[in-house]
Amino acid sequence: MKLGLLILVFASGPLRAEEDGGDFQRYAAMFQQKCAKCHTVGLGDRVGPDLKGVSKRRERKWILDFIRKPGDFLDSDKTAMELLKKFNKVRMDELNLNEADAAGLLDYIDAASEGPVGPQDLELPEPDPYARLSMPDEHRGILIGFAATAAGLLALAAVLFQFGFVRIAAIAAILSLASGYWANGGRRDHRVFSRQQGYAPEQPLAFSHAKHAGTLQIACLYCHYAAERSDAAGVPPLKVCMNCHKDVKRPKEDPNGVGEREIKKIVDAWERRADPAEKGIQWVRVHDLPDYAFFSHRVHVGNNVKCQECHGPVQTMERMRQAAPLTMGWCVECHRRPPSEAPAHWKRAGATLDCAVCHR
Repeated sequence: MKLGLLILVFASGPLRAEEDGGDFQRYAAMFQQKCAKCHTVGLGDRVGPDLKGVSKRRERKWILDFIRKPGDFLDSDKTAMELLKKFNKVRMDELNLNEADAAGLLDYIDAASEGPVGPQDLELPEPDPYARLSMPDEHRGILIGFAATAAGLLALAAVLFQFGFVRIAAIAAILSLASGYWANGGRRDHRVFSRQQGYAPEQPLAFSHAKHAGTLQIACLYCHYAAERSDAAGVPPLKVCMNCHKDVKRPKEDPNGVGEREIKKIVDAWERRADPAEKGIQWVRVHDLPDYAFFSHRVHVGNNVKCQECHGPVQTMERMRQAAPLTMGWCVECHRRPPSEAPAHWKRAGATLDCAVCHR
């Protein structure tokens, strides 16, 4: 979400960025890896508070000690405990940083807080985090070719009927209806073998990505943290849900009590976790590649491929669905794109076309 801000900082930030660009980029990358799932710099509160100007609100020593030992502070420090309460009691992870890295990370946050050097009245519009993404084709438009075929068949049916060819006219009319249905979105509901685009199975719990990733703007990697460090993204464990829902038992806007009932399912499963017979919440898998195809989330996330580039606009989905075809051709098309321009601490480049990488 901070791509535009970071580019401006790199281009015209404080002297530290110019004098020690390597360290600046290293700590910028560290912020992305360790902090950006919960915090922004100048784009508002998320899971945790906005860190813009944090050094002006707190003493530097307090901040550095908190970065190094957040658990101790959240258990004993009055200011930290008040922040914990304000942000739904979601505890900060232990970052395991030494003094030098904690100081470098704070220096980066301070530099990013300053923004561009220029007129005082310069206003930066909040960047659209999805504007640069190429969303998958979900077959949601009208297919002009099939629509034209439907119109032509309907006209042919009318002519044949006028000349007494009733049976042939009926066949043409049926084909016209089928073409129109397919052109206007019916193709979304039908899948050929191994093609699951549009698949949106009913889940045991009505989890809304639109609410969590959209309205609340919780970063994908906060819940699917395994995507950063392993090949499989995995399903978030109940412990992640309980970070918030041990306190949040009912959404603010829940007129029919649906949200409260769904949250209760999570809490009940968590409280029964010690029971050997408890199986937890059995989610239905949506994205499932064939066994002969290897895909690594860790590699793609590390190269700054955004979740929406493969999974579609999840921030708008009430029920998770497969937005992209996930075919070999679709993957290869992405791999053939030229390297994109990005800040130096991001590693995205032209992807491999070696068959053995995906078919091991």
